[in-house]
Formats: sequence, structure tokens, C-alpha cells
Amino acid sequence: MVDMHKLSHAERKRVEAAIAAAEKSTTAEFVAVVAARADRYHVASLAAGIIAAVLVTLLLIWLDPWASVPTALAAQCVAFGIVYGVSEITPLAVRLAPRHAREAKARRLAHLLFLDRGLASLPGRNGVLLLVALAERQVEIVADRGVDSLVGGSEWRRIVDTFAASARSSSVGAALEVAICDLGSLLARHFPAGPGDRSHVPDRLIEL
Repeated sequence: MVDMHKLSHAERKRVEAAIAAAEKSTTAEFVAVVAARADRYHVASLAAGIIAAVLVTLLLIWLDPWASVPTALAAQCVAFGIVYGVSEITPLAVRLAPRHAREAKARRLAHLLFLDRGLASLPGRNGVLLLVALAERQVEIVADRGVDSLVGGSEWRRIVDTFAASARSSSVGAALEVAICDLGSLLARHFPAGPGDRSHVPDRLIEL
């Protein structure tokens, strides 16, 4: 998608203000989440470490065909450990993982957070969660059946595409503000606010 970086303090405040403003116009409840990464990618890290160990072995053989077995094993272990460790603590493993794996992990996290934040148990069945997974460069929208039956997937795709276009030209924070405003306007059409409405979830940005 696009390069994504963590939100600054000012961006965070603007996003939270956008959430509060959007929820005033609708009875629907939605949560915005920005995650540094959706999950770990141990298989990708392991594969990178093994490849590094093999390459170091080949290099050692080329440089010194008479190198001892303990020397070769030590070189392999060092190469594996360094590359595996770097992959685990940096976004390298995410970059190495196939796209379908990144999409699946972001989607899984979005559904888990939807349940964890109580959006699946709202009386109006009108909960929506917007997840931005920074390392995966993925955006996911999960909606309860009360919303999905009225809105449909094309509207979610439009909001995601608008987010991507906005993030390319500005920043993740600005793109998130636009997505929240679009989401609020969409929900207001189907679930307009009424007198005595109250929020069931906090109007704040969740960062993981």
C-alpha cells in the first residue's frame, strides 16, 4: 500500500477529535486502531536466518575450502542469529512475508479486536472497527451484521482506497482523519443520531 509511520502527538489528538465529532452524528459505534504490526512472522524470520547461514557457508567454502567444521558451524550460527534477530525486531520479516499472509494477519487482528472491544455485543448490531496495521501496510474494516446488511463491501472498499490515496499524498494521521469522517458520514445516513443517545465505547484512538 503505502509507507506508514507512527502517529505524532498532534496527529493523535486530531484523530481522536475526528472520532468524537463523527460519533455525534450517528448511533453507530466505531473504534479506530493503529497497530505497529498485526503479528509476528516467525516463519519468514526463520527462512531468512537459514538462507543467511547457507550463504555464509558458501562464502566460507569459497574463501577457505579447508575451513574446519567447528569454524563453519560457528559462522552459520552467527549468521543465522543475526539475521533472525534483526528480522524479529524490525519490519524485515513483514517485508519478506507473502502478501496474502500479511493480509490474513491484519484481518485476523481486526476481528479479534472487534470482539475484544465489545463491538459484537452492541444492542443495535451497529459496531464498526477500523484497523491500520503499519508494518503490513494494511487497512481493515470490520462491521457487525446490522451495518453490513445496509452498507455493503463496496463502501468499505471506497473508504480503504481513499485512505490509501490520502496517505500517499499526506500522512497516515491525515488519511485516518479522512477515513473517520467518511465512515461517520456513511454511518449517519443509516444510523442517524437521536435524542438521548449515549456512547457505549470510548471515543479515542487505540494504539498497539
